[in-house]
Amino acid sequence: MISELFNKNLALETERLTLRPLCESDAEKMFEIFSDELVMRYYDLKPFKNFSQAVEQVKLFMVGLKERSMIRWGIELKETGELIGTCGFHCINEKSKKAEIGYELNRKHWGMGLMTEALKSVIEFVFTQTDINRIEAFVEIPNTASQRLLDKIGFTKEGILRSYEMCRGNLIDITIWGYLRSDGNF
Repeated sequence: MISELFNKNLALETERLTLRPLCESDAEKMFEIFSDELVMRYYDLKPFKNFSQAVEQVKLFMVGLKERSMIRWGIELKETGELIGTCGFHCINEKSKKAEIGYELNRKHWGMGLMTEALKSVIEFVFTQTDINRIEAFVEIPNTASQRLLDKIGFTKEGILRSYEMCRGNLIDITIWGYLRSDGNF
């Protein structure tokens, strides 16, 4: 069951990264990430203007974990211990055995394969530790970097959802990507 995920040790390690649940002390690095206009260009939030927004975002992720409605890992560089981004699952649907994935990364670390490494780790964790069958990602059409990332790690572009959501004051089209348990070696 998906709910079993929340009873597991959620600390994960990859070659270059440590992934762990977020904590209040992460707010400073979260502000650095979430206040960057380029990082937030395709996010459903506007870039943060003040530190209190980062504090609230961290609290939102922590409450989601406590209430078992989402899990968001902080992505740390093993070498320095610096928080460089987050990734995780929300919109968890126990009945349909699916969840939506989301992620963001400090711009200083783009193009190094770090998010690929992080997402592969959390996807493997979810497929080996739960009965989840489907992971979904929703990506704005101009966000080609995110689409390349999803393609690289094995997601399938399933289509375009027209005028799917209100974002930054406009109804926008979204691409939907899916990754099924049967798509991987889990």
